[in-house]
Amino acid sequence: MDGWMGKLLHVDLTNAKIAQFPIQPYAEQYLGGRGIASRIYWETVTPEIKAFDPENRLIFMTGPMVATGAQAANRMSVVGKSPMTYPEGYCYGNIGGFVGAELKRAGFDGVVIEGRAPKPVYLWIHDNEAELRDASSLWGLGAYRTGEMLQQAHGERAHFLTTGVAGEKLVRTAVIAASHQSASSAGFGAVMGSKNFKAIVVRGTGKPSVAEPERLKELNRHTVKISKRLRLSIPPMVASSNHAHLLEVIGKGGCYQCGLECIRGLYRYGQRLEGYRKCQSQGYYLPWKYSREDEPVETFFDAPTLANDYSIDTWELESVIDWLHACYQSGNLTDQETGLPLSKMGTREFLEKLLHSIAYREGFGDVLAEGLVRAGEKVSDRARAMFPYNLAPIGSHDLFPPRVFVVHALLYPMEPRLHHNVLHETAWVYVAWSFNQLEPGTTPVTIKVVHDIARSFWGSDEAGDLSSYEGKALAAIKVQNRNYSRDSLGLCDFAYPITYSFNTPDHVGDPDLETKIFTAVTGIVGEELDRYAERVGNLQRAILVREGRRVPEADFPPEYNFTEPIEAIPHFPVTMAPGPDEEAVDIKGKILDRDKFTSMLKEYYRLRGWDEETGLPKAESLAALGLDDLLSTFQ
Repeated sequence: MDGWMGKLLHVDLTNAKIAQFPIQPYAEQYLGGRGIASRIYWETVTPEIKAFDPENRLIFMTGPMVATGAQAANRMSVVGKSPMTYPEGYCYGNIGGFVGAELKRAGFDGVVIEGRAPKPVYLWIHDNEAELRDASSLWGLGAYRTGEMLQQAHGERAHFLTTGVAGEKLVRTAVIAASHQSASSAGFGAVMGSKNFKAIVVRGTGKPSVAEPERLKELNRHTVKISKRLRLSIPPMVASSNHAHLLEVIGKGGCYQCGLECIRGLYRYGQRLEGYRKCQSQGYYLPWKYSREDEPVETFFDAPTLANDYSIDTWELESVIDWLHACYQSGNLTDQETGLPLSKMGTREFLEKLLHSIAYREGFGDVLAEGLVRAGEKVSDRARAMFPYNLAPIGSHDLFPPRVFVVHALLYPMEPRLHHNVLHETAWVYVAWSFNQLEPGTTPVTIKVVHDIARSFWGSDEAGDLSSYEGKALAAIKVQNRNYSRDSLGLCDFAYPITYSFNTPDHVGDPDLETKIFTAVTGIVGEELDRYAERVGNLQRAILVREGRRVPEADFPPEYNFTEPIEAIPHFPVTMAPGPDEEAVDIKGKILDRDKFTSMLKEYYRLRGWDEETGLPKAESLAALGLDDLLSTFQ
């Protein structure tokens, strides 16, 4: 099987047993990554199982592109029942960097973890072998010290994933932290903690075979050439607050076998501090946001690594800190009530106290450790009234508002979490266009180019009018299918798809690039990718319905989208959006039209092969995909 290593590891922590089983039956239907992991979840995690039950699975799965030499093919999906969703349910995360590629080099496409070890353990994987080892000396350590000790034991070239104290203490928002400042959200660090499972460390010397090595090299050159785009290296929340001068990009992201530019990079802070950082985590704690202009730059620089070391989700932390600030400013929470130095918000002292109290579940930190959505059940009505309007169990709503990007009104609700990656495809195009509006020539993305991209990637010229409802149902399916296949192949969302380019004659990217790479690696006809993606999408629908998702009601975005006019897009100064033909339209005052949205949703159902009234897949649609065994869920 070109592209795959051909086998998976199954680890029973309760009985300390490790087995191997073939990947082929799964790969033939679901490729790898999120697809295979979701199928294994479907087969093993029933609705009554809770996130912290031993019966829950924690599934790590690479894809057939990973470690093959394809550019930016280094991602590994993580799937299980999440303690962070509300209520608990199926969810997924994603880890980049090196650990997924190293797993394949060690001979395995994925690892399935079940049970609960009687004492702390970690998994050591090396060249087709695996063993559980005692982790008692690692328990209680932060993620970085754990990684150092694992590399001391297994070599500096070994790569790892672990969780810090927050995971051990079952903080619902605990992340999995990995080599090269990588992480996976959705609370899976806490699932590791619930299993007494501290880490995976892996070292390999093999590699997957490739069907057409020379063709892959040719495609890599093509990918690097056309990938020249707007890098967005300064996070919007930093740039919009006029503090971009504190950051200098001095290198690329440096992930495994990737020479492409993306929003991850090597940064120099304040002309002297250097480290790898990425997007939102860089800006979740900005001292000057709380009038602390005199705070040392070290606080800004260290904030992401302090959170990673404890293993606390920075999206959640951003919401928590903004809420605490609002409550303090309005008099609804005090230092005495919380045991936190709210009056010192913006300082390192406050951040360290907050992180420690959450990670160790001390005092008010025990309330926050449940996640802000669940914390609402334990705080006063006045404090709860201060919750941000866009609060979500994972991430935050309205980063790329559906009231502006109508297609996002379909993309946001269909997932079990706020999955910003599925929004990037359309949002990156808008960002490039908005830069062109602010400073003509900064990017080549004009309204004409937006419409050319729409025809090539989203199925119609109408999809290029971001504010209309026409063409958005088909566009949503195309974006979703690319997302499902990308996560299943192991490709990086920040690299693919290449929708626009500085280096093509018409400045449109290559909509068939992923299929070409897939064929070069596996020898399988690239057009099959859409069928794989359709299976993954329908499988996810089955899981969510089985776990209680009410459709079509749950397929509607939050109510404020239909009632509250928007004034601006967060962190972006442009208040216009590409419209019909070569016309820009004003976004101020926009709301979603309920009737038009409902019609668009029904069109989406029809194009998916789902019932237009119920939103459930039709029997014939499932049969055509070879998914007959899912049918009982929808009857």
